[in-house]
Amino acid sequence: MTEYESYVLREWELFMADPRRASASLEAVKGLEVRRVLDVGCGAGQELLPFVAEGRATGVGVDIAAEVGRTGRELFSRQAPQARVSFAQATAEALPFLPESFDVVVCRVALPYMDNARALSEMARVLRPGGAFLLKIHHARFYLRKLGGGLKGLRPLSMLHALRVLTAGAIYHMTRRQPRTRLPSTETFQSAWLLRRELSRRGLFIERQLEDGDRATPSFVIIKEGEAP
Repeated sequence: MTEYESYVLREWELFMADPRRASASLEAVKGLEVRRVLDVGCGAGQELLPFVAEGRATGVGVDIAAEVGRTGRELFSRQAPQARVSFAQATAEALPFLPESFDVVVCRVALPYMDNARALSEMARVLRPGGAFLLKIHHARFYLRKLGGGLKGLRPLSMLHALRVLTAGAIYHMTRRQPRTRLPSTETFQSAWLLRRELSRRGLFIERQLEDGDRATPSFVIIKEGEAP
């Protein structure tokens, strides 16, 4: 088993161990007709489970990893055999789907590692009008906490990484341009303020913030403007 496969299996197990996560996803889209769901940065695809269990909707997971779907297909066949799920290797910045293909798009703590402008444009493009975008981000608090932990544990590489991301995020917030070079960092943090600015350009708006329990990684329900077809 590769390191990636071990990681996605662990994330699947964490999801299965906390039923509140599935309930929160379903509650977030309550009242919305959900037939097709896309998970961007999907890992094993566990975020699709609440929607596709018992064949209620069709799920698609995309990830940049070459091993995408290898572990997910096995887990779904064993634990949710009725689910209709497929996987594809793709980047969020170039999604291989037609416009308005999905009722729900999910992206959990993957946006910090993407070209935010391009990824948000693509996710908005494939989401239908009136559809829901479930997004979980890394706030600056996430990296401040990492910086503090690195300082306390005398881990200079962890501290350096946190400082580089905090610098990149600050530049992004001030200049409206995300650094895309190793110095300071291609990784960045987000905030509700930044998201509102970026989303409004793409016909999206934050409907509400979910009760996530962690201010360092807040979650949002985002809606695409327009009437459902």
